[in-house]
Amino acid sequence: MKTVSRQQMQELLEAYIGEPEGLPPIDPEGQMAFIAEYFAAGAPELKAVFFLCNFALRAVSLLLKGKPFSRLGADEKQELLNRIIASRNPLIRGIGVLPGLPLLMSYYRRPEVTVPLGFDAAALKEESNLRVVTRDRDLPPKEEEAP
Repeated sequence: MKTVSRQQMQELLEAYIGEPEGLPPIDPEGQMAFIAEYFAAGAPELKAVFFLCNFALRAVSLLLKGKPFSRLGADEKQELLNRIIASRNPLIRGIGVLPGLPLLMSYYRRPEVTVPLGFDAAALKEESNLRVVTRDRDLPPKEEEAP
């Protein structure tokens, strides 16, 4: 993540994810690696929108709170995000929603987070391997329609 500093990513991760009860803490290094991979695999516009929304979020923080986003407390950041996401204006709402997609995906894709939430991908894969579907056989010939 060359254009977003490590500190800004840490602030965004803490603001969007916080400290969930009963779940592992955020892993900034691992999550930043996933986000970089996410942007590399997706459309280039996703990365540009993320950076634009990050900039807009920081500008809105100055306008609404009178302080830079980095100087807001955890509760103030959460309140600001809730206020932006609850906006009726879709452009303002997008400032809060769009950066959250890769940030939340980077956290909730981790197996140590998904298993306590009731989604065990390894168990689902094992179960699906018990019912393997193959398409090796030939299909029966089509019946011709009578004129």
